[in-house]
Amino acid sequence: MLLLLWMNTVSNKMDDCSKRSPILILLLGFFMSILFLFATIQTLIASECYHYHTSKSYQIIVKNNGVYYQFTERDPNGFSYARQVIIPIKGIDKESYKSIGEDEGTLMFSDKNGFYMLSKREPSDDKEVIYSKVLGPNINQKHINGRLYFIDGKWVYMDGWGNNITKVELTELPRNLVNVKCYSYSMYVKNENKVFVVSIDLNSDKKYTWSEIPHLNPENLIYYSCNQLKNEDYIADENHMFCIRKEGSFADVTPQLMALGVKNYNSLKLINADIPMWQKERYILKKRDGASVSSKDPLTGKDIDVEYSYSGFKPLIPAYGNINYTLYANKIYPIWDDNFSQAYTVKTDAAKLKAIQDKLLQGSDFYYFEDANNFKIISTNISADAKFFPEVYSYNSYLPKALVDENYIYFIADQFKTHLDNKKRLTSQIVKQLGTFYLFNNSLFDGKKSYPIIADYASISYLGSYVEVLNACSGDMPNSEQVSVKYHHFFKDKNKVFYFDEQKEHLQIIQTADPRDYIYDDYLGMKTLYKIKDLRGRMSISSSPQVNYYWFGGIATVLLGVIAYVLKKRS
Repeated sequence: MLLLLWMNTVSNKMDDCSKRSPILILLLGFFMSILFLFATIQTLIASECYHYHTSKSYQIIVKNNGVYYQFTERDPNGFSYARQVIIPIKGIDKESYKSIGEDEGTLMFSDKNGFYMLSKREPSDDKEVIYSKVLGPNINQKHINGRLYFIDGKWVYMDGWGNNITKVELTELPRNLVNVKCYSYSMYVKNENKVFVVSIDLNSDKKYTWSEIPHLNPENLIYYSCNQLKNEDYIADENHMFCIRKEGSFADVTPQLMALGVKNYNSLKLINADIPMWQKERYILKKRDGASVSSKDPLTGKDIDVEYSYSGFKPLIPAYGNINYTLYANKIYPIWDDNFSQAYTVKTDAAKLKAIQDKLLQGSDFYYFEDANNFKIISTNISADAKFFPEVYSYNSYLPKALVDENYIYFIADQFKTHLDNKKRLTSQIVKQLGTFYLFNNSLFDGKKSYPIIADYASISYLGSYVEVLNACSGDMPNSEQVSVKYHHFFKDKNKVFYFDEQKEHLQIIQTADPRDYIYDDYLGMKTLYKIKDLRGRMSISSSPQVNYYWFGGIATVLLGVIAYVLKKRS
């Protein structure tokens, strides 16, 4: 904006000088073009931002004193808070509150006084939340997901922000509709005979379009919910399957599945929503990973691209994380190898291996993919009885997965090699994973360094953590400030509460905090602990209230003084 104002000023100066110096005009014009190009390039340069990697959730919660909107943002590790805001929703009756719908952009709810919409977004004001009342009270009001309302014999689409309520009358829709899947601007619905998609376009003259999704039997319809980030869900009956998207489009994938020999599409079990994967008896139907094969449409004989695979492989479903490997003909393959062209070399019975996390497998002992040869699975020589701890990825740190037996803790990081020293000898049998730390040998270990603790070793537990974002974004320029975040961790044992600052690398006793007052994953509780962490004092822990003899002694001294003073005055 400042650049545009400056350019406008320079343009005015150029008009004043236009009759004096044509060369000056050319130089100024060239200079302005360079600046404009530089500004454009700067906006196109991809920047790194901490909030690109966080997860966000939006919900309405009911407390004893009212109804609240809660926005929560968490670190990539899944448990550290980046932010949480809880704002009262004023004017909503707590006793009659009811959630009636939700889509990717809006929360819909009602109470005895009417029907409402609240937009999902990061709150800019921590004191007030803006919502819309779209209809008055009606206990028998028929609606679909709080988006479509049946009013005066016709369906009406509702959208709202504050006092601005948008209504679109869908006069052509059948009366007896029920929900299949509802997005902000498209709705998949059905009646007893057909399945429809309704698309809302507030910028067009007609405002909406609707059409039938052909062939589907609404009575036997099933909905498959996949990864929301990929915008690819499925609906199917026994004979047809369609891929659907949130903008209201749909594609018939039935010919592709028929070419593979798949039947009865509504009896499949979805077992992986990231890369759509269904199981039917001992066969697996899978969306190919970025590739397709050529085949023929059984109905028309025409050549078609098939984006799915169907075979009798067994997915190795891990205890933690995503499915990465499959078992076929007693050999292990990467999940993307739909043609089984590259098998991993493994010197054991592959059928007896279980997936644990990423490259770690469990059989007669633990096995791992050797980094020097990614298609070779080697034994770690660690007993299968060892206890496993999953890895933790935070924004600026990594806690490797670990195995623990009676004598050692083994760190199975991304660069794990059997000939390297990836272990530490244990001097205590107690090993815990506490947030982004391992507790062993009376120390906290963050994957790189160990920090001796002053807490009770047996009873110490993790209360949680939150992130202080020092610099949220950085550009790609060499002199741009880098993203910077700071983690605040909290622990407690049977007697005390502790604060660990990653930068100071010190476990500090919070002297005025009682461990009985704090529970795990309480954002407000951790914020309170941070405020009082440096206060001096002493918290006495006991099973019953203690008599304060100093208090009684003080009162007695004062009373004796008053009595002595009165007696003296009388004498």
